[in-house]
Amino acid sequence: MGFFHQPKPRHFHHEPIYFDEHKDRVKQIEKRARQELKVKESHGFDAGNIRGAFTRDAAKKRARRRSLITSVLQANTGAMIVIIIALILIWIYLQK
Repeated sequence: MGFFHQPKPRHFHHEPIYFDEHKDRVKQIEKRARQELKVKESHGFDAGNIRGAFTRDAAKKRARRRSLITSVLQANTGAMIVIIIALILIWIYLQK
C-alpha cells in the first residue's frame, strides 16, 4: 500500500540571509508617520519628504565624526614630519 500513498511536498519557506532590520524599522516608522501626518498635509507639510526628518541626526553625526578624524590627522601630521626628519638626521649621522 505504500506505493499508492505519496507524501505531500514540503512548503517553500525562505528566510533571507542578509536582512537589514534597521532599514525595515525605518520604513515602518516612515509609514506610520505618513499615516499620522495626512491630516497636516493641508498645512503645507509634505509627508513625502518626511525621510529627511529622520536622517538629519545621522548626517550630523557623520559630519562630526569626519571633522574629528581630520583634526586627529592634522594633529598627527606635524608629529609624523618631526619623526621623519629626526630619522633622516639619525641616518645621515650614522652614515658618516
